[in-house]
Amino acid sequence: MSMRTIWHAIRNTFKAIRNGEFLLRIRADKFYMHIMYLFLLMWMTILLSLQVDKTLTRVGDNKVKLEKLRIHHAEKEAALVKLHSASAAEIRLKELGSEAALPTEPATVIKKK
Repeated sequence: MSMRTIWHAIRNTFKAIRNGEFLLRIRADKFYMHIMYLFLLMWMTILLSLQVDKTLTRVGDNKVKLEKLRIHHAEKEAALVKLHSASAAEIRLKELGSEAALPTEPATVIKKK
């Protein structure tokens, strides 16, 4: 084959692609259903990939929220334990007849001279 024949074939191929005749020229019309099935599979693969990415993003966001809630729960639990131990100490002091109680005002700071 000469170089001129090769360039002529390439030019005709690009014209056929541009005009939408390429699949007819290579007799791909008998494989039409296979081509459509291939495009359907490609579309489904892309769609499922996007859904997986969306789900993984939501899982990551939920992990962050869950960790914040765990921290908040631990802080609340610590505050509850602190209140329970303070009230239990006050009840014991009253049972023993002591006049000592939990402070109602903030502590006074004594400065050294």
